Amino acid sequence: MNPSAPSRSARTWLRALTALLLALLISIGATPAGVADDKRPPGAADGRDLSAESDANPLLNPALRPVEELRLAVGHILNDFDSAFDANRNGAVDYLNPLLMTDEQITKLLNDPTSITNKSGELWFPAMVELEPLKAYLKPEVVEQLKKEGVTRLIAVTALNKPRGRHSEEQIQDKLTKHGIGREVRVLGASERQQCADRCTPLYDSDTPTVYGRSYDLSSQEVARQEEAIKRAGDRAAHKGPEARRKAEEYTRDLLKKLRTERNKSAVVQMGVDLGHVREESKTWTTHVLQPLFSSLQSECPPPDAQSQRLPVPAPRTMALAVPAKAADPCGEGEDTANTANPSGLGTTLTLPGMGNGGIDFSTMELRYLADPGDGSGLQYSFSADLDPLKGDLRQSTGITTATQSSDAFFVWLSLSPQDFWVNLNPNEPDRIVDDKLGRTDAGRVLLEADLRMKKTVGKLIHPHSALGRKFWEGVRGDCMSFRNWILPAPASVHQDGDKLYILDAPLDVQMETQYLAKNGASSARSCPEQDQATEDHNEALYRDLILPRLKKAINTAPEYAALRRVYLSRVAAEWYRELSRTKDTTYGDLIDSGDIDTWRTTDDWQPVDTFDRYVDSYTKGEFKVTDKTTEGNTTYVRSYVYGGVDLTRIPLKKVTDDRFTSDFAGLPQSVDRSLDAPSPAEGDGTVWLGSPTPRQAAASGAGTGAAEAKPVSMSTWALRLLPALVLALIVLLWLRRRRLNTARRASPLRRTAVGGRRR
Repeated sequence: MNPSAPSRSARTWLRALTALLLALLISIGATPAGVADDKRPPGAADGRDLSAESDANPLLNPALRPVEELRLAVGHILNDFDSAFDANRNGAVDYLNPLLMTDEQITKLLNDPTSITNKSGELWFPAMVELEPLKAYLKPEVVEQLKKEGVTRLIAVTALNKPRGRHSEEQIQDKLTKHGIGREVRVLGASERQQCADRCTPLYDSDTPTVYGRSYDLSSQEVARQEEAIKRAGDRAAHKGPEARRKAEEYTRDLLKKLRTERNKSAVVQMGVDLGHVREESKTWTTHVLQPLFSSLQSECPPPDAQSQRLPVPAPRTMALAVPAKAADPCGEGEDTANTANPSGLGTTLTLPGMGNGGIDFSTMELRYLADPGDGSGLQYSFSADLDPLKGDLRQSTGITTATQSSDAFFVWLSLSPQDFWVNLNPNEPDRIVDDKLGRTDAGRVLLEADLRMKKTVGKLIHPHSALGRKFWEGVRGDCMSFRNWILPAPASVHQDGDKLYILDAPLDVQMETQYLAKNGASSARSCPEQDQATEDHNEALYRDLILPRLKKAINTAPEYAALRRVYLSRVAAEWYRELSRTKDTTYGDLIDSGDIDTWRTTDDWQPVDTFDRYVDSYTKGEFKVTDKTTEGNTTYVRSYVYGGVDLTRIPLKKVTDDRFTSDFAGLPQSVDRSLDAPSPAEGDGTVWLGSPTPRQAAASGAGTGAAEAKPVSMSTWALRLLPALVLALIVLLWLRRRRLNTARRASPLRRTAVGGRRR
């Protein structure tokens, strides 16, 4: 028998008590007149009982999923799953309609700074959730309104109470009141236990749908009839005298009290069974795996003299909330030590279910900070990302892809020679598409795909049925036009502070081939030799004036070029790292120009010729076909050719002085420093920083766990301080695998640290 399941005698007693009271209440007749239409009647909320709709565990219903994800996160954060899944704690979630909120309310709610410590025990978390699984519980008119406006997400505010403390529904209400968010914004209220009569039900308007996992408290009908039931019992005993009347009324009150007590006890016991199931089920939820970025565990521990002595290993940062995880210490003295999983701003954001959807658009992640503290275990780094809760890509898998792509590209740009950092799509040069080694990496694929995409973007810009295209073609002279564009680096504004790099601005430029070759001391062959030079000069000037600025803007801002911008930022970081390594001992100095890209090869079946073939198809068929009839009865056909490529062989770095950096970017170092431990929203620009310390720094930080009280942070910040044990276990497995593969190949301890994550 399951020791946590309700006993048969307890269930029998509860049923008998309920039946007795029900008989008494039914005898009363109709329910007394209700309350005002905009308020709920006294009693537990008359919502949908999820346990009555299915034999499945009601806590695994989509409406309650955010609550269970919060419990799982708390278990990881406190390393105490018994407390996180305690049945004496109740979780609730309110779903809000973003159409009824201002942008300021949404932003402040998602980034609300709240004092959360182990002592308080009250936990809450705001997040964006998908609308689709919740439609069945919303009012049809609300679903229709959201659909009409193209809204596919709701804001979920989830809370978990402290046993015998404030109710979770009250915690949520406090947050909404703080930000001036009215009750009308709620479109659904969900609670593990039925919303109680005295403290929770009054928080919801009468027309707001509510659902719950297990029955709790007296229903509104029972509350409405209880006084009448007490009076009726007294009246029936009145003929026996005042004392008999008093006893009859007292007996009925006790009966109601016992019913409430036994029902609530039963709910807690049943919740224990439900939560036990959820706890087991949740072990399968952490499916996203973030592999080591800008670092790797070493196959052998470097001797002290092999590590950079430029900077001492940073002193341990005290973290009151982190996840201790046992693992064999590769650099220990033979004993097992309690290492703490990476308490970074990026780790749990991308790995723990439900913790990465606080409005971060992971598709916009860009590497903006890099540092080599010299501890031999890896680099510090930080990404910036946009906050776009309604339309951004909130998928954790996207964040993992973008972060890994940046890290892989950085090591590729270090390993290969800069003279090979180009791609070229020209139908007459099928053997000069891309360097052989670069073409076997994801960075090479991104460059080639961007080159092809640029040619397609030109096709859209010059389409004769668009206003811009029509204006362009009206100005074209002759019957031949050649578009030769090259994507090139514009000067990148960076600031260096010792071993730290801040990438402040890194735009890409687009130049015509005449400009590109002139810079390299060469001249281009004419694509339309039958036309005079004056006609070609006119057409090129027209193209530069009308098309080139739009093309440059697209490459620097359009989502379809995000991957190109991402790997280019890694190229900027790698160029700085090359310069740093010329004068200082660096962790990955031995990797520079080694030519070894085995660890960072692309994992799919893509080959450079695949992109080239698609380009040839586009080149031969054209990006558009237009048939226009003219009043004169004749048409002039203009042959157009699109060539060019991407050239990242030279990276001009424009160093920003200390004075200007302090003046124009005063808060940036603080934002970056905070991001190494937890997500750090930037002031006023709608971005957030997500970073990580080196593995050694993270381990040192975790060593201080529990030494100090946690500082006030937002739940979305506080909950993202760990990297789950699953990730640490994976890293250890990768370390063991790399040790077998690489020990015989590589002699330098620092060289061995350059081994990255995934690869075939």
